[in-house]
Amino acid sequence: MGHLTPPTLQTVDISLSGDNHSAKGYRPIHTYTTYDDIRGHVTISTLTRTLFSHIEVSLFGTTRTAHTDHTGPIIDEPHVTHTFLRMAMPIPRSAYPSPSSSNDTYLFNPGCPLSIPFHFVVPARLLPYACRHEHSSASVPEAHTQLPASLGSFLLPRDDLAFELANVSYSIHAKLLGPSPTNKPSKTLAQATRRFHVLPASEEAPPLLVLKESQYLLSKSKTMRKGMFGGNLGTITLTASQPRAFSLPPPRICGPLVPSSPTDLTLTLHFDPTDPSCEPPRLGALSAWIRATTVHSINPASRIPDQELGSPYDSHSRTFKACVELAAQDGPAVAAPLWRVVPAPKYARGDSGYSSAESLSPSPSPRSSSTPLAASMGLNVSVSAASANEDEDELGEMKPYYTTTITLRLALAPSKTWIPTFHSCFVSRLYTLLLELVVHPPG
Repeated sequence: MGHLTPPTLQTVDISLSGDNHSAKGYRPIHTYTTYDDIRGHVTISTLTRTLFSHIEVSLFGTTRTAHTDHTGPIIDEPHVTHTFLRMAMPIPRSAYPSPSSSNDTYLFNPGCPLSIPFHFVVPARLLPYACRHEHSSASVPEAHTQLPASLGSFLLPRDDLAFELANVSYSIHAKLLGPSPTNKPSKTLAQATRRFHVLPASEEAPPLLVLKESQYLLSKSKTMRKGMFGGNLGTITLTASQPRAFSLPPPRICGPLVPSSPTDLTLTLHFDPTDPSCEPPRLGALSAWIRATTVHSINPASRIPDQELGSPYDSHSRTFKACVELAAQDGPAVAAPLWRVVPAPKYARGDSGYSSAESLSPSPSPRSSSTPLAASMGLNVSVSAASANEDEDELGEMKPYYTTTITLRLALAPSKTWIPTFHSCFVSRLYTLLLELVVHPPG
């Protein structure tokens, strides 16, 4: 990947360890994770005698965001470019050719290319300077100084469920600089950029605390009726456990990606009949989706996108959502699990203090992994028929009920590029698990 500069005809080329030099014209997109070595060479050649002062080789991490829905009288759309990572490779003077008559300049001769090796290590965290804006709590700079994953690049082999208005990129940048006049910056004679991807490792976050006002639901209930105008048969409640995060395998430097590990989800169904003679409902199709949400802003985020209330950074932020199916079981759900009847005990029970769930929709769950996919993924459970009722009648007498358990194995679609959950100053990526179960009246 080189650039030809017409005035002096200098060529700058950046190669990375693992490049196939026999495949001319094709450069693979390398992927690295935390603590990986990024090694390579910068090769500079010229067709004319050229004086230069020094060579710079740097690694950059950059976030770019833009808003296209601005309605004001502007010439250019509002946008921001934020360099959150900057690492410079020290180059000793001994790597340069012999100095010219001036000790501050060196001479390139045609036919004598110069090769400069470089070595960077992918850091685990960013330095504090990367997040110096105002924030609402100490958890914000803690999250913003974690290395974000590459996002929104057209160079990715598969769709990463992002869009072009939010981009996180990493690159090696090499520059050949000419002699600088007194008190003036050096002139760039030639330069080149080589992009690569970063998939940082991170720890799995603890399960989400799902409060009553949360947008996430771990349990949902629905009243079953015999037809549209039929009587009340009972209440069915679906409860989901928060599954572990999807664990993404360490990336290969280049080549095909390894599939992620599946995760198991346990669902519990509870049917409270209005009459002991009522049979439990028939289970239909069970479906699961994962929703990827990309939040981006042109102003630094003072807080983490509110997963509980579903709100993004602030009024200056935008969101992009995309859903991908994870699993679909056409009814009866998951090989028709057997209902187990739990008879009413022969004694009365007092109030347990348990309040019934509200609605059956997916709730939050996994996070990022070994490179976890989602630091914490939201889960939403949805029953197509629900609000739970009490197990007791007006006299406090226990009723029999039915229960069954479904175990669902979820796997990420290999047709997508999955990005770990992260929160940076201008871009966040988070996930929500969505479930839907169809139930039919008995008979």
